[in-house]
Formats: sequence, structure tokens, C-alpha cells
Amino acid sequence: MSSKEKKKASRQDKKLLWIRIGFLTVTFIALFLLSCVVLLSVYQIRGKLYVCDLGYPVNPRDKNKPGVFDSLTLKEYDSVTKYLFKKTNLSLVTFSEAFPNCSYIYMIDLLLPLKDAVLEHLDLGNRQPERTAHVVIVRGDRSVRRVEEYHVGPLQRPSYHIKVTNPSYTKSNIPYNFKPVDDVEYKFLYRILRETSEVLYPLLYESYGLSYHNCTKNVDCIIFHDISPRGIREGERQSWFGAYRDVEGFYLHPLGLEMQLDHSSRDVRHWYVYRIVYNGHFAYSPENLMKRYTQGSIEKITLPFYEEKETSYSSLWRRGDREMERPLQGPKLVEPDGHRYRVDGMHLTYMKWNMNLKMRSSSGLQIFDIRFNDERIIYELSFQEVAIFYSGYGPLADLVNTYGNSYMLGATSSELIPGVDCPETSTFLDSDHFVNSEKPFRAKNTICIFEDHTNIPLRRHSSRDASGKFQSYGGLGNYKLIIRSISTIWNYDYIFDYIFYLNGALETKVSLSGYLHSAFPLYHEMRHGTLVHTNVVANIHQHLFHFKVDIDINGRINRYATIDFRTENTTRQWYSNAQKQQMTYETNTRLTEYDANYKTQPENHYDIIYNQYASSKFGSARSYRIVNNNKAKFLLKNSDVTQGASWAKFPLAISQLQETEVMSTSIYNGNGPWHPVVDFERFLQNNDTIRDRDLVAWVTMGLDKIPHTEDVPTITTVGSQVSFYLLPFNFFTECPSISSNSAVHISADKESNRVNVNTFGTPLTSSCIQKENKPSNFDGKIKPID
Repeated sequence: MSSKEKKKASRQDKKLLWIRIGFLTVTFIALFLLSCVVLLSVYQIRGKLYVCDLGYPVNPRDKNKPGVFDSLTLKEYDSVTKYLFKKTNLSLVTFSEAFPNCSYIYMIDLLLPLKDAVLEHLDLGNRQPERTAHVVIVRGDRSVRRVEEYHVGPLQRPSYHIKVTNPSYTKSNIPYNFKPVDDVEYKFLYRILRETSEVLYPLLYESYGLSYHNCTKNVDCIIFHDISPRGIREGERQSWFGAYRDVEGFYLHPLGLEMQLDHSSRDVRHWYVYRIVYNGHFAYSPENLMKRYTQGSIEKITLPFYEEKETSYSSLWRRGDREMERPLQGPKLVEPDGHRYRVDGMHLTYMKWNMNLKMRSSSGLQIFDIRFNDERIIYELSFQEVAIFYSGYGPLADLVNTYGNSYMLGATSSELIPGVDCPETSTFLDSDHFVNSEKPFRAKNTICIFEDHTNIPLRRHSSRDASGKFQSYGGLGNYKLIIRSISTIWNYDYIFDYIFYLNGALETKVSLSGYLHSAFPLYHEMRHGTLVHTNVVANIHQHLFHFKVDIDINGRINRYATIDFRTENTTRQWYSNAQKQQMTYETNTRLTEYDANYKTQPENHYDIIYNQYASSKFGSARSYRIVNNNKAKFLLKNSDVTQGASWAKFPLAISQLQETEVMSTSIYNGNGPWHPVVDFERFLQNNDTIRDRDLVAWVTMGLDKIPHTEDVPTITTVGSQVSFYLLPFNFFTECPSISSNSAVHISADKESNRVNVNTFGTPLTSSCIQKENKPSNFDGKIKPID
């Protein structure tokens, strides 16, 4: 090569080198900018710009076209109230201006149409049934005060109001004293407590360093809280109030001062302190107690209190040694492709499931028209009642027996906190109510919906060939959809979960948290409970939960049977003179309600609901099995105060559907448990046939509670859960989860000595960051409906 050619080649090499350097520089800059974009996008995510896909949509309710199960709209609430106030025969006054001797509206809720009409609408396309309201009116102006119930409709333009008495009620007239204590009464009851505390001020300050009527920054406050029922026999309206130190978790600060107020008169001027107990000493009036106190004839209490409120043993403020030097976030749910469920108003679709939600003001969440693969499994699944029965010595501990419906479980449902009560990925729904208020109101974020993974397979198997080499693996993660609400009844929080699985199974679970109900440790109190802190005893009690399951298996013509396990002694088939004991079973169809619910059944058995005329291709009756994991022995079934919970006698009861048997309890049972307005046991005593009928299953679960010191400050949900399942039993020809795209299949490739992994089109990697939904979004406010 000539020198000229060499110089030319050298120039080309240098040019090529500079091109390469330029290319690398541009590449570096591009990568740098890309990194900046990624970092910026992460920063923007934290600024509430989301990278993760939102997935299926969440659409608000169409308030102009409410569905058959939808709660009332603001326009419907308004139409009902305006119509009723025009009816002079009702003599209604507004709730805020009402006295106990007035007539006023206590509650308005949707009246669910008859099941026949609803199914004709849903299944046959008939016109939607007319929307009607169920209204509870307190008639304090009557010569004999009572509560009246009305049906008002049609809701677009009401033209009628019909006074009704449910045929399932034991009373044609609901006594006034059976109604829940509402704010109309409370405003006068707390006025009496304030006046009484002025008389007792020397005792309050000397005993506790507290006051009620004039507490200041220098003198801490007392808080009074009442219990139910309102007396010890029907007809009484006498409520016990206990005194507590007004700090976070006041439930664990009993002061040993309890007062019973008589508010049975229609004239509030005649309400008064009926009984008063201080440190176990009884008096009929605050004046008498103060006279004996100043004379020194009763033993005085001295309760020093030097703790800061934030560090009190009842506070939920963090305290104690840290478990890590630098706090780190725990694992969180991530939805890489967004929601895999759809929400349209109160209609919910998830995989092969779809259903409708409604929050009932009295008892909480109801779920209607639950279908799997577009086949109805359940018409109604709803919570009915929680009853808590205590034992104790002091007035409050002795008498407190709580029925949740009287406290409006739905209307007092808690606002749910993202990241704690529900995952941050959750969809939150509000609920609307008109109860114990002047106007309808909206409770924010009382329902959350989220998909979860149990981190255990729903099913799996790994197999090897005869030589022990890997052959194949198949598995499916246990994905599930959870619908959650939390109701707070004074001290306790009940977490209700309705859980839907990919295999067509459904779980209903209740988890318990909140504070213990406590009492001052009088000598005789100790035999009923545990000393959980200084001067604090928590008493033994039982929680009982009741659910309604209107189950429709392949239609409404169903039967109930038990498959009973038995043992038999037999000769082995293939050996002479060899004996063995083995298990066998037999199916016993129960023909009547009495046969189903009163006969002693073998301890080991299956409870199944099936359609005799719908068989699988293998000849088995298509069925669903009810599995109650927490059958409770009703410990106080012979007590007069527990008669309002006669349902607790039956871990599982089966009845023929009656449209009048809407609920197994009522809002009146809590204050009238001796002769309850709704006595569930009467549902069964007519002994209807349950052969080839529309059947309802009533499930009772229980939790016995002996308090212990680890329940302070609050009870943990671990070990405090009860649940029951509805499981397909020969309903499908194979497990329906086999169709899930979330499955993983791995097989050996003998030729390449590798494995083939198939995720059926579902990606397994993700680079997105989940949206933020923080507890700081909580505002705790009840808001007017838009």
C-alpha cells in the first residue's frame, strides 16, 4: 500500500473512531435521559401520577336509574319526607325539634320487593318492581306511645303510606320502650347527667381528680356511656350509665361510679336518677350518696392518674422498644395490570362471579343475586345480628347484653383506612342512610373491595416419573376477591369479610377487634373476669353471629340433606378370616323444618343443599355444602334476656322461604329481649316442608371470650375469627378454576433436558409502581348526600 493510500486509510479510521465515539456519547446521553425520565416518572408516581394500569373500570351509581337492590337516592329520601310531613294525621315534627312525646321519623330504608317480582325482572326481563320505602316512625304523641312502620311509595311521586305490621312479628303494636335509644332521648339524658355531676362534684374531684359539668385544662373530664337492655323486664325504660376517664380507650378506665336513669315518662321533666352505685355502695339519689360520702359512712375511692394521655395503657399511640432501628415499610399488595374486577355502581363482577351490594342501615352489608358463571347460587347473603352476652357483678357488668341491630350496625359502619383496614389497592364505596338524624347522610368509605392472594396455592401438584426424575408441575395461586365492611358497636369492632374464590367457593368471615368492656374490680366481680390492669377487670362473655343465606341451587326447588359418616365392622374382601373397621356414609334427606333443625345429627356429617332434578353428567345431584367452622354452644339459652337471640340455639337452621321472614331479628330486640318482636324460633315451629322448596339457611357462629392482659390495649384479630364456607359439591363436572389464566404449568423436555414453562398468556413480571392511597385521606366526617 502506498503512503498516500495509508494516509487515506488513517483518515478513514479516525473518522470511524469519531463516529463510534459520537454514537457512544449519544447512547450515553439517551440512557441518561431515559434514566431521568424513569426517575422523574417515579417521582411523579409519588405525586399521584400512576404508572400501574387502572385495569377494569369503577363506575359510579346512576342516581337517576337506581337498580332493584340499590339504596334510596337523595331525591327518593326527599320525596318520602315531604310526602309524610304533609300528612296531618301523623303530626310529624322534625328530628332536631322532637321531644320524646312527639311523633318523628326515626328511619327510612328501601323496602325490598318480593323475590318473585325481582326474579321476573332479572331473569325474564319484566319491568323493574316499583321502588318503595320502609319507614319507622316514633309515635310519642299517642295515648299509648308506640313505634309504627309504614310502606311509602312509589318513590318517584309517593301517593300512599300504608301502616304495616309484619306477620312474623310477635306483637301487633311495637312498644315505645322497645325502640333504640336515639338522639331525641340522649340530649335529655345527658342533661340529667350534667345536673347530677354538679351535685357529685366533690366526690368526683376527690376520688378521681375529674369532673363532668365543668372540666377544664387543669381538671380532666369524665365520660358517661350507657348499656342495653334498658332494665330487667319488659316495659321498663331505665338505662344504666357508667363513668369512665375521658382518654383514648376510655373503655379500660372504669371509675366505679354507675347511675341508672329512669326515662320512662313521656314528660322529660319527670326523668331522674333512679339508682346510683359508687364503689359497690348503693343509693337511690345523688343527694343521698353525697350525704353518706361526706359523713364518711362509705368507703371512698382514690384513683391517682399521672400518665400522659398519649402514653396511657389504653392508648393506641406507639410505645415500648422498637423492633427495628429504622422503621421500614412492610409488604404491600400490587396490581400490576390494575383491577381485575369491575364495579358499576353497586354491581360487582370478578372473574366468573357477579353480584349486587347494599348497605342496610340496621344490620350492615347485604349481597344479592350472587352468580358464578352466570348461574345464580345465592339470592341473598346478609348479616343478621351479633349478640354479646356478659356475666358480672356490678350493675353494668351484670346487665349488659348487647344486640347489634339496636345500634344500627350499617349506619354506624366505620370509615375504612387505606393500608390498614384495607389494602391501598382497594376500591372504596360510600353508603347512604336516613336514621337517627334530621336528614339523610353519607358515610364515607364504609365498604372496600380488593383482590388478594393468600400466598398458598389454591391447588398444585408436582410429579416425577418412575425413575424419580421431574415430570411436570401444575399450580394455581389462591386469588380471591374480598368485600369488607367494619361495624363498631361501642367498644368492639367487627370486621365482616365476604370472600369469593376461583373454584366457586364462598367464605363468610368475622374478625373481632376493639376494646374490652371493663368494670371496676369490686370483690365479687373478680370471679367473672380477669384483672387486665390496675383497677380494671374484664369479664367473660360470648359473641354470637347470625347470617341469612337464601340459597338457590339450579333454581328454587331445593332439598336439604345430611351426609352422615358411620363406621362398620366387616370382613376383608381378599383375605379369609380377616376383620376390619371402616368408614361409610349415608345420605339422609330432611323432610321438614323440625326434622332438619331439632333432630340430633351425627357429629361428623356434611350439610348439603341440592336440586333433586338437576344432575351432573355423572349422575350426582348438583349441590353446595355448608361448612360452619365455628359452631357455638349457646351457653345462656335458658336466660330470659337472651330470648331475642333464639337463633343462637341452631348452628345451622333450614327453613322454607317466607317473604315475611325478612330477618331473624329486629331493631327492637335489643331493648325488648324478654318477649322479642321477632322470635326466630317461631320461624321453625310451623314445621313447613323443606322438600323441593325455596330454602333459606340460617348460620350461627360463636366466639367465647375469657379476657387476658394481651387484650390491652385492644384485642387482636389473630385467633379472634370465625367463618363458614359454601363449597360446591358435585355442582361442577370439574374444578372451575381449571380455566384460570393465572395458572402455571411446567413440564420436562426430555430432548433438550430443559423445562417448558407456560403461564397461559399471563405475564409474570412488572415494572410499575402502585398508586398511593394513604391513611391521611381519612377525615372521619359524616357528610350530607350530594
